[in-house]
Amino acid sequence: MKKIKKLIKRFVSYTIEDDIRIYRLKHTPVKVTWPLTRRFLAKYGALPVKPDKIVIDNYMGQGYGCNPKYVAEALAGSPYELVWIVKDAALRRDGFPAGVRLVEYLSAEALYEYATAGIWLCNYHLIAYFNRGLVKKPGQVYIQMWHGSFGIKKIENDCGILTGNKSWYYLAQKNAAATDYWISNSGFETEVYKSAFWGAGPVLEYGHPRNDVFFRKDAAALAGKVSRALGISQEERVFLYVPTFRERGQSSVAALDVGLLLRTLRESRLAASGVVRCEKKAQGKETLRDTQEHSGTGIFPEAAAWRIVVRFHPRMERAQREAFLRKWPSVVDATAYPDIQELLVRADAAMTDYSSCLFDYLLSGRPGFLFVPDRREYDEERGFYYRLEESPFPVAETNGELEQKISSFDRQTYADRVRDFLTQKRAAEDGRAAERVAALIRRTVEGKKEGI
Repeated sequence: MKKIKKLIKRFVSYTIEDDIRIYRLKHTPVKVTWPLTRRFLAKYGALPVKPDKIVIDNYMGQGYGCNPKYVAEALAGSPYELVWIVKDAALRRDGFPAGVRLVEYLSAEALYEYATAGIWLCNYHLIAYFNRGLVKKPGQVYIQMWHGSFGIKKIENDCGILTGNKSWYYLAQKNAAATDYWISNSGFETEVYKSAFWGAGPVLEYGHPRNDVFFRKDAAALAGKVSRALGISQEERVFLYVPTFRERGQSSVAALDVGLLLRTLRESRLAASGVVRCEKKAQGKETLRDTQEHSGTGIFPEAAAWRIVVRFHPRMERAQREAFLRKWPSVVDATAYPDIQELLVRADAAMTDYSSCLFDYLLSGRPGFLFVPDRREYDEERGFYYRLEESPFPVAETNGELEQKISSFDRQTYADRVRDFLTQKRAAEDGRAAERVAALIRRTVEGKKEGI
């Protein structure tokens, strides 16, 4: 089937303009038009909306994780019908709590659930569904929680490599216009939303539900759960590496010298600092403080071994992932682990190139690093909202620089930079984000609208 589709694309192109899909035979004036929403409306348009049904999707069917997971937990025991859209639904049942019904991603059943649910709860743009003619009906409410954070890389309307695709651009704008509420974790992110999502609004600065995990009291139990799932001992220290994908296909993973990294870690004395708390005063001002609580596995004795755990982005090319794992067989592959937040809880230090997960991780207070060997190329491809050096993280472009940054890491300097960064970005994270989103859902189901 893939070969057939590839062959067709050699001769036929299509664009979407004003809800009309236009197929063109390349190098000829021949074209065929088809209304984008016709089939969806004919099949699902007359179906009634169920106000207490919530359809949930975590980043294109990736499973039980990210913001949707923690909102679902906050809704536990509610009378609502929770429908989760997920890839390989028949094989995923054990990973979800009882009471959550699974439906296959991008299936006809998924379109039916979207057509009849009172609430859509997602953390990415539903472009693939709008491309299949999805129409948001009166009475349906779309809550967008996104999957980024204080991240540095430009997204959506701010990213030229994306906006050059006219069909994507049309559908992304349509998705943004259909969104009723955007969940932000900071004043900075609200500004990004307004720019990247075509004036997005209303924006609610609730914090990100997935980041509530850094404020929970059961961190040790979560860390133990991750250790068992990955087959590593609780005594081992974990260095979590989370490289992201490239729109043009290449990645920076091949540049990392895992052997040198391990030797450097063994000789370093990276120590965990306290969880960074964001506290809101009664007057509405925010202050930040450190606690001595460590939400991960604790500070280990010097003799404890380090393990490199890698979590690849779901959009990274398989060949790149496999080549990296063949070259470094001691690396633990945690890509299939459903919830990256739990991996972050287990990690004693973490590193990425440009993934926003590191900006979630800074709430733990533990060491984070940026390894960016293709910095200039990536800046040209995606662009940054601010200089990498403005983040709290030590930045390395070579393995030698990474060795030096880890060896010279100073806990107090890092903690001060984290605190200053959260203050500058006007962070709203306080461990209660999922509770706020759940309350919004309850008000919505009851027929009330959020006052802005």
